[in-house]
Amino acid sequence: MGKHTIIIFMSLLVLSTEALAQETKDKQVSDSVDLQEVLVSEKLITRKPGRYIVDAVRLRKGKTNLLDLLSNIPGIITTNDNIQIQGRDGVRVMFNGRMKKLPADELVNMLKAQRASNVVKVEVITSPGAKYDAGGDYGILNIITERGNDYVGGEIGDDVTYGKKWKNDSRLNLNYKQGRVTASLNAGWTYGEDAFTERNTCYFTDMTRVSHSDLRWHDNNYNLTGSIDIMLDSLSTLGVEAYYFDNHRRYPTLGFEETYSPAGEMTLHSLSPSLQLRDGSNADVSFYIDRNWNEDHKLSFMMDLFRFKNDKDYDFNSYYYKGSTPIDSTDYVSNNAGAHLKGLSFTLDYSAMLPWKINLEAGLKASLTETDNLSHYELSSLPTQDDDFTYTENIYAGYLTLSKALGSFDFVLGGRYEYTHTKSESKDGTNSTDNYGRFFPYIHVMYKTKNGSSFDLGFNSSIKRPGIQVVNPFRTYVSANSIAQGNPTIKPNPWFNIRLTSNIVLCEGLELGNEITFAREFDDIAQITEMDGVNGISITQWQNAHDLTWYGLDLSLYYYGLSWLRAYLLGDIGYQETSANSRYSLPREYGVSTFAMADLRFFFDKRHTFTGYLTATYTGRDKTVNGTLEDRFAMNCGLNCSLLKNKLNLKLCADNILASDVRGVSLSNDGMYMRFRNSYSPLSITFGLSYTFGKDIRVKQKNHSNNDIRRRF
Repeated sequence: MGKHTIIIFMSLLVLSTEALAQETKDKQVSDSVDLQEVLVSEKLITRKPGRYIVDAVRLRKGKTNLLDLLSNIPGIITTNDNIQIQGRDGVRVMFNGRMKKLPADELVNMLKAQRASNVVKVEVITSPGAKYDAGGDYGILNIITERGNDYVGGEIGDDVTYGKKWKNDSRLNLNYKQGRVTASLNAGWTYGEDAFTERNTCYFTDMTRVSHSDLRWHDNNYNLTGSIDIMLDSLSTLGVEAYYFDNHRRYPTLGFEETYSPAGEMTLHSLSPSLQLRDGSNADVSFYIDRNWNEDHKLSFMMDLFRFKNDKDYDFNSYYYKGSTPIDSTDYVSNNAGAHLKGLSFTLDYSAMLPWKINLEAGLKASLTETDNLSHYELSSLPTQDDDFTYTENIYAGYLTLSKALGSFDFVLGGRYEYTHTKSESKDGTNSTDNYGRFFPYIHVMYKTKNGSSFDLGFNSSIKRPGIQVVNPFRTYVSANSIAQGNPTIKPNPWFNIRLTSNIVLCEGLELGNEITFAREFDDIAQITEMDGVNGISITQWQNAHDLTWYGLDLSLYYYGLSWLRAYLLGDIGYQETSANSRYSLPREYGVSTFAMADLRFFFDKRHTFTGYLTATYTGRDKTVNGTLEDRFAMNCGLNCSLLKNKLNLKLCADNILASDVRGVSLSNDGMYMRFRNSYSPLSITFGLSYTFGKDIRVKQKNHSNNDIRRRF
C-alpha cells in the first residue's frame, strides 16, 4: 500500500505543477472524442460509434428529478425502483465524465435525489470501450450539466407514492458558482413501506412443500452528496467530491408452509414469523484534477477512497402443526452478519491529437479492496457454524484507444489489459489465492450517410466478476427448510459479442433502428438449487452454471413527425443455447426470447410545458438449463406540467396499471424442481413536485482611477 501512496502523491504533484506553470487559453474544452457527428432531422439525437447523445433541454420540462428525465430518453427503461439500458445487463452513471462509485442498489435513490433542470445532454454509451472497466455487458449514462453564469440557488422536490403502502422521496439541491469556484450539495431522503408476496412449491422425491410469504419492507434511507471545483486557470480544474448513503431497512415477514405426501395428504404445516434488520452505509471521497493544454491535449487524475458497510440481524421462528393441533417442535434462528468493504482506486487518463488527426486515449487504473464478512449465531435449533471470512481483490489495468474520422467513416481501435489478484481467508484455516490476466480488444467502424443514417459494426469483450457477497461462503436460513449459500471458489465469467447497429432515416420524422448481435458467454454465473429429497431441504448456491450462445435482433421505430406526439417502439427477438456446467441442471437447452416496448410521449401545448406519457413492456419466456422464467408485462402512464417559467414542475403518474407476477420453474437434481410465483409489482400512484429557486450573482463593476489608460492600452 505504501508504494501505491507514493505513486499517487507524485502524480498529484506533477499535475498540480503543470497546471500552475502552463500558459492558459480562454476557451471551453470539449470532453468528447473529436469524431464526425451524425444529427437526426429533429436534432434531438447525435450518434457516434458505440454511443448516442440526447439533447435533454427540450425533455426536462415538468420533470421533478433526474430519474424522471431519464425515462424520456429513447432506449432507457425506468420504473420507480429500477433503471436499465435496453439490451444491456447493467447500468453505470457518470456526471460530466466522472464515474460514480456506488453499489447498484443505491443507483435509483441517487438519481431521485438529483435535479433534472440543469441537465443539458445525456450520453448513452451502449458499447463502453477500452477506457472503461471490464465488468460485464453494461451501458453507461453520462449526465452532462450546464455551466452557466455566476449563480446561487437550488431546487427542492418531493414525491409521494401509494401502492399497497405509503412511500415518500424528498430531496434538496443547493448550487453555488462564482468566479473560479463551483460548489453543490444534494440531499435525499426516502421513507415508507412496500408490500410483496412470494409463493413457492417444491417437488421433492417423496413429498411436496407449498410455501407462502407476505413481506413488508420498511425503508428509512438518506443520502448526501457534495462537491467543489476550483479552476486553477481557464483550462485546469481541481476538485473534491464526497457522498454518504445511510440505509435503515426493516423487513418483517410472515411465512406459511404446508407439507403433502405423494398421495396428496397434508402431513404438516407451519407458521414462521421472521424479522430482518439491515443497516448499511456507503461513503466515498474523490479527489480529481484535470489539465488541458488545448482542446486536443488533456490529462486527468482521479482517486477514490471508499467504504461500504452492510450489517444484518435475522431472526425467525417456525411453529409446526398437524391439522389444527400444535406439535412439540419449534425451529428458531437468531443470526448477526455483516460485510465491511474498504478500498482505494485511482485512474490516470491521457488524450492527445496525433498527426493525421488521429485521436489517442490511454490510461492506467488500480483498484484495491478488502472485505471482512462475519456471521454469528446467538441462538439456533438448526445446524450452524460461526465464521469470519476475508476477501481481498486487487485489479490493475491499462488501456489504449486510437480513433480516426475519415470521410463518412469513423474508426475506433482499442484494447484493455486487466490483471486481477484475489485472496480468501477463512477462520477455519481455509485459504486460497487466484491470479489471472486477460486482454480485451475493442473495435468499431461506423459509416454515416448525408441524410443522417448510420451503420456501426463493433466487437467488444469483457468479463463478469462475481459479486463480493456471492463469494461469501456462509449459509443463510431463509426458513427452516430453505438455505442460501455463497461460493468462494466461483470463477469470473468471460464473454464477447459482435454487434451491427444501424439507424436509417426513412423520411422526415421517422427513423428505423436495428441491432444484430452474436454473443458467447463462458462459465456464466447463476444460482443453482440442490434439493434433499429425504429431509425436504433446498439449498440455493451461486455457481458457474452454464455456457451461453446468443443470436439477437433488435428493431426500433422512432417517430417525431407530429408536433404533439413522439413515439418509440422496440421489438427484440433472440435465440439462445445454454449448456450446463452443473449436475443439477439439464445438459442442454434451446430457447427463443422476446421483448417489446412502446413509449408514447404526448405534448399538449406548443412549448411542451404540459406533457403526458404511456409506456408498456413485454418480456417473453426465457428458458435455460437451470429452468424457465415465464413471460412478464407492465404498463405505466403519467402527466407532467411545468409552471412559473419552468421553476415549478408537477407530475402525476400511475405505475403497474397492468403488471404480471414473476413466475417460473427452477430445476434441481434427481428430477426434483421448484415452481415460484412472486408478486413484486403492485399498482402505485405518485404525485411529485419540484421548485427551482435562486438568482445570478452580479458583481458590481468598480471605476478604477486608471480606467482610461487601460482602455487606450
